[in-house]
Amino acid sequence: MGDHRRNLLAGVSAAALALAFSPAFAQKKGGDVIVGVTSPPPLTDAQGSTAEATRNISMHWVETLFARDQRANPMPDLATGVETSADGLTYVFTLRQGVKFHNGQEMTSKDVKASLDRYKKFGGASLTLGAVKEVEATDKYKVTVRLSTLYPGLIGSISAPGAPMAIFPESEGALERGKINHIGTGPYKWAEYKPDSHVKLTRFDDYSQNMNFQKRDGFGGKKTAYFDSVTIRFIPEGGARTAALETGEIHAIDNLPPPAAKRLKNDARVKIYEASPWNLNLIVLNVGDGPMGNQKLRQAILYTLDMEEILAIAGDGLYEVDHAWQYKGTVHHAGTVGKENYNVKDIARAKKLLQESGYKGEEITFLTDSTIKNHNETAVVATEQLRKNLGLNIKLQVVDWPSASQKRLQPTGWHMWTVGFGVEPYEGPINVIGLTTKQNGALGAQFKADPILAEADKLFNSTLNLDEQKKAVADWQRRMYEWVPVINTGVLGRYQAVVAKVEGYEPNRIPRMWDVWFK
Repeated sequence: MGDHRRNLLAGVSAAALALAFSPAFAQKKGGDVIVGVTSPPPLTDAQGSTAEATRNISMHWVETLFARDQRANPMPDLATGVETSADGLTYVFTLRQGVKFHNGQEMTSKDVKASLDRYKKFGGASLTLGAVKEVEATDKYKVTVRLSTLYPGLIGSISAPGAPMAIFPESEGALERGKINHIGTGPYKWAEYKPDSHVKLTRFDDYSQNMNFQKRDGFGGKKTAYFDSVTIRFIPEGGARTAALETGEIHAIDNLPPPAAKRLKNDARVKIYEASPWNLNLIVLNVGDGPMGNQKLRQAILYTLDMEEILAIAGDGLYEVDHAWQYKGTVHHAGTVGKENYNVKDIARAKKLLQESGYKGEEITFLTDSTIKNHNETAVVATEQLRKNLGLNIKLQVVDWPSASQKRLQPTGWHMWTVGFGVEPYEGPINVIGLTTKQNGALGAQFKADPILAEADKLFNSTLNLDEQKKAVADWQRRMYEWVPVINTGVLGRYQAVVAKVEGYEPNRIPRMWDVWFK
């Protein structure tokens, strides 16, 4: 690669002294912290699942070559940095030396190769490695990834926590999805799993802190495990989680119901945090089936909806009326593009479009689930608005979450659907654009492709130039407000909480239990 090499995202700070045996560490060390979460993991294979319930656990015991900092930007983690060729087709990762797995083995390039090869087969987001032609262990601490085509999202994908590209020992590489032995490099190690109750993790005393950083930063940085163990307890019902927190039966909660957050905001027993933005609150329109195949009808729906009313009820007060498809402060945020068509509440304009669409009162099936409260409330409020203001013949079909997820994968039988889009915009536009431009994509919206959206997707994936990428995101966002395959109602937040004796906690995509301790 010669003079054409460039170093991306190398370590950003000088090495700090280890704290493992310092007086401060000894004073903070100890205890079993109990975290109440909404559901058990559908799979405990960190690589294999995109579920929030899985990553709540796995991000404590696994790590990746690159992680995401507090602002969601990629940063080195198990790698010290990466060099890429001028044509963007070859990436050389240099690994941190002396990193130990939970079985005592040192991590080398052979482990990384085996892990990435396994992810291509069984990973929850394996398609993100579709451009990878070869992974080679070129030195004990160097791994070379060669691409068959340009893929600007490689570092973003490798650093994404949604379905993490966890690094396992080489011996795990041949194991099928769900068959792993739970051996990682994280600050806590796997100890016990009782599917109807909890997961227990214990501190990994030989954990290899990333001394290229001075402190934790998002999912990366220098992590310190103070607790002897972390017990992640499954408590689906919000009231039960809240009661357990109030009594001290649990010490942290990943999703505190908003009414409880308001009630407890002045309670000295707990500390409450806003985790926002948490997700984009979406209504998916099936552009390939029935009346929803008409663009003017979809536009009429968009111009009718009162986003603030929807968000206020679905979010119980923790929301932001925002049109953007990337979170504020991220490098690809497209500014005001499309804002003129968001939350306009122009009923006269909507009725004109409805008339032009030729809609004759055909039944519209609005699919939602009874499991996730804000999904159901979004569907109910939107249905009421559309019936009242446009006279649409909407049938609200409420099923459980698994059934809704299966139904919306079918090209017919539904016309509208509610879903939250949380970790995807956190991970960046490669996921947002990709998931909404592929035919029969993950949102189930694109059973009928749009060439303008496809062109924006193609542009984003054909350049490493940031300005060109930003243009592609802006083009895509503008078209979303014209073609209207998915309606972004705005941003919802989430409350997280800990009991008063827990120190060092900061809200994040998961309830992180490193650099947190009992006072």
